[in-house]
Amino acid sequence: MNLRCLLAIADRGSFTGAAAAVGLTQSAVSRNIATLERHLGHALVARRPDGAALTAIGTRVVEHGRRAVEHIRAIEDLREQPVPATIRVGAVHSAALHLVPEAARQFRTLHPDAEVLIARGDDDELLSWLDARTIHVAVTTRPTTPDRTCSSAADEFLAVLPRTHPLARATEVRLDDLVAAGVADPGGTCGPQLEEAYAEHGERWAPAHTVRDLETMFAMVAAGITVGVAPAVAVPHDMPTSVVARSLEPRISRQLFVSTGPTHPLGPSLTSALIAILHRRS
Repeated sequence: MNLRCLLAIADRGSFTGAAAAVGLTQSAVSRNIATLERHLGHALVARRPDGAALTAIGTRVVEHGRRAVEHIRAIEDLREQPVPATIRVGAVHSAALHLVPEAARQFRTLHPDAEVLIARGDDDELLSWLDARTIHVAVTTRPTTPDRTCSSAADEFLAVLPRTHPLARATEVRLDDLVAAGVADPGGTCGPQLEEAYAEHGERWAPAHTVRDLETMFAMVAAGITVGVAPAVAVPHDMPTSVVARSLEPRISRQLFVSTGPTHPLGPSLTSALIAILHRRS
């Protein structure tokens, strides 16, 4: 208010006019100016019989003050600008099953008026959608370009077994034992990642068959038809009692990348929820 009073004097040329402009009494304007002068250690206003005039330093303060008030008004205007109510997130299939819905639920506890729309795609599709601003957040198995904000976390692969299967008796499943048991490739980007990880450990990824998607694999395991493997983010919390998940020996994992576009103010908040869940699961 001190600065507004000084600007009003500069515009109106008197304490009386300034008081009317800012909605205060003349004595209140005078007190505000005195406070500002004490703070700066300079006289800012010279009182005259016909009104008031700025001193040389007062004129310089007003020049800076006008810009400061403009910035303050711009900040205040931000309160009136509605935050977009819908945020769109795209994810690879395995992350879209449970990770993104769980993060969306946590996100909406902080932003109850926001709606989260989820789209599935492969890495190339998701990154192109992010570039085109079709989505605001992308969860991929490949990093985005360096100019985008990108966080990452490890996502462990787990053996998924019928509870009655001999391999389910151990706490860990050897890579070669999983293949020998007739493992199903869960499809998508998982197959190439498993092939690469197996090769790094001197093993060959040779699945007995490839299924269409993770849901199909889980259903087949639950029915006792096959054994499978899945990234941890795709393993449901409420798996059927007939299915168990076991770590692999040696353990293998992939990286998941969460990239945010520049166009949505809530993107960082949703990204934080996604990364927090990934770290808890890793």
